[in-house]
Amino acid sequence: MQAHLFPGSAAEPISAFSFSVLKEYDLHTLQAKFGAYDYCFSLRRLTNNVFTHLVNDPYQTFMRVARFWRYMDSRIRMGQEHGISRFFPHRPHGFLMLYCPACSDPGVNMLGEWWRTPRFLRHLISKRVTFDGNHQANQFWKNTDPFDKSLADGLAYFPETTKYLAFLESLGHISPEEFAAHCNHVKVIANQGRIQGQNCAKTGVVNTQCDHVFVMATADMQNGERYANVDASSHHAFAMYGFGDDKTDNHRDLVFCADSYDANCSCCVNKVKRFASSTYLADQKEFTAEYYWVELNQVGGYTRQMNDGHREDTIIAHHNDWNWRKTVNLGESFLFIFSRSIN
Repeated sequence: MQAHLFPGSAAEPISAFSFSVLKEYDLHTLQAKFGAYDYCFSLRRLTNNVFTHLVNDPYQTFMRVARFWRYMDSRIRMGQEHGISRFFPHRPHGFLMLYCPACSDPGVNMLGEWWRTPRFLRHLISKRVTFDGNHQANQFWKNTDPFDKSLADGLAYFPETTKYLAFLESLGHISPEEFAAHCNHVKVIANQGRIQGQNCAKTGVVNTQCDHVFVMATADMQNGERYANVDASSHHAFAMYGFGDDKTDNHRDLVFCADSYDANCSCCVNKVKRFASSTYLADQKEFTAEYYWVELNQVGGYTRQMNDGHREDTIIAHHNDWNWRKTVNLGESFLFIFSRSIN
């Protein structure tokens, strides 16, 4: 490792990958949205573009190494190797996700006695989130490794698998009303029955995003876009951002929240029974934030063939990369918005 070579095995390594190759693969696959197989095959062709079949195939080993490299890299980038969690006691210890620097976060970017802001002005410092489902980032039924778990283990965008599945199981079977087409203009409700028939172990994901288009949480869908999946994604997002009934430091319980969802007209009917009545529910499809599905759809082409844990870790890496790119461009975006408002 001191020689910048990552061993292919922890027990008896007979091969190694240079740090530069792993860095290049990580950046290329995040930007161009291709898998490890194509990258390894390209390296073999660069070695010998005629007798490529004679070149050693490092794919299986490289896939494991690249996945662990990303995990180690994320721990360094998120500050976990430097003990950053002690400066954010309201967030889960060991968090591995990139947070939005512009969203309301008491104790971080909200100083002074902000809680004394008049109620009619609270919307200026409220937290706005939006939910949406994606059926391209699915997973096919296949013979997978049941012991393959995400290295993030619930500390990134996906909730912890065991608790999430236990929550879904506690709800029982899906009621027919949940698949009823109450809204003709929302296809996701009208087509739930068709979505159920897909040959998928996971029919997609539900994302929670802030209005600055930062991914906050992701939950897998097993049988179409159930409201339980939306609730789980929402709950995990607020838990990761340090909001909850037990979080009262820095007056976090006084932050207003507005959420939006393209199927809110149906979802919000019983939402007050599932969440605290203080949560403000209003916006629907016309007011939801833009999603980065165009980017994630390209990832779905190869993550649908992966094991559970590898799929989660890959999507987490793309979420972090998207949030990082949004962070880099956030200042310029705000300057553009403020310039337009002044003019």
